[in-house]
Amino acid sequence: MTPLRDPRFRLLWAGQTLSGIGDSVIPISLTLAIIKATHSATQLGVVLAAETIAQVSLMLPGGVWADRLPRQRIMLVTDLVRAVAVLVMGLELISGTVDIAHLAVLAACSGAASAFFLPSVTGLVPATVDAALLPKANALMAISSRGSLLFGPAIATTVAVTMGPGWSLMLPVVTFSLSALSLALLRVTPPPARPQERFVTQLAEGWGHLRRNRWYWTNLIGHCGWNLARCVLFTVGPLVAVQSLGGEVAWGTIVQGGAIGALTGALIALRFRPRRRVLVVANLALALGALPFPLLVAHAPPLLIAAAWGLGTGGLAFMSPLWETAVQRHIPEEALSRVIAYDWLLSLGLNPLGMGLAGLLSVAVGIGPTMYGAAAVIVIPCLAVLLLPDIRRLGLPQAALHPPTPP
Repeated sequence: MTPLRDPRFRLLWAGQTLSGIGDSVIPISLTLAIIKATHSATQLGVVLAAETIAQVSLMLPGGVWADRLPRQRIMLVTDLVRAVAVLVMGLELISGTVDIAHLAVLAACSGAASAFFLPSVTGLVPATVDAALLPKANALMAISSRGSLLFGPAIATTVAVTMGPGWSLMLPVVTFSLSALSLALLRVTPPPARPQERFVTQLAEGWGHLRRNRWYWTNLIGHCGWNLARCVLFTVGPLVAVQSLGGEVAWGTIVQGGAIGALTGALIALRFRPRRRVLVVANLALALGALPFPLLVAHAPPLLIAAAWGLGTGGLAFMSPLWETAVQRHIPEEALSRVIAYDWLLSLGLNPLGMGLAGLLSVAVGIGPTMYGAAAVIVIPCLAVLLLPDIRRLGLPQAALHPPTPP
């Protein structure tokens, strides 16, 4: 049985697929608009940094409120906030005005809304499907996410080139609005009423759940390493591709290989779901992210590097549903969003640091050592956690694997 037969999940999945397409359109549209108007990477960085800083700084409060209030309602409100913010951006660009201060404020509003949205969505999925279908549901959510990254930028570029970047921003306005409508129509059983504790107390409880589960925080080390290494790839990788592999087309080939690999990995996750040693399989898949780094150092053909990066992103896309299902089944529902918020905070919070240090490190020690170091940052944590007995033993509860037996 597929989760899409359940109208609750079908509605959620359709809305989030549209929302994901909108998310993937915004960075491309803003990049093309700002670069064309200002010819300044610094101005673009200001706008993108404003969004990231707002998102990271509000991630933990977003997790607390997602455990306090109905997650569906939080997601609906944040979709509407993002729709309004992007609408104002688009109208400003269509009018011919590119005010960096205005765009930075609006991008920060969108990032702040995302900080409340992201911890909520993972916690809402279990409320829309039977426990036996949760692994498939997470895989389908991953497919929509990875598919959005493959098709969204192409749509944004086409509209921006033919009609202008402002008009391309009208697409996320529509998709966010439709996502909000799907959430308004969604009917799920509300969680049981819980006593409202102090904000700091709830935040500490979320950290306590994370700290007590060694399998969780040790895996987060590997996730952080993967994100740091990706920063190296997207900062130093283009330099290698442009200077030594044939120019911008070579880098575009590598990036597209990653997008195709990510979608493929999510599709495989829909069909293949290990019942035992879930985190062993997940970490071995995540370790594939190290493959493109030595190939870049060796100046391998771009198609080979693209295939390697496709395996890396495919491993990540395959790992994600396994990880999310394990978290949803082993972390109490009432603390789920807070724990996930710490996960997002650590993953997203390291990106600005990684982007800033990657270039400096490549100048200080050389591109080769930087690339090999990035590969090691992925491989070592992913393999080291396999030595822990609780990592090797962790599986999914029977309810997550088999339909309940009828009475």
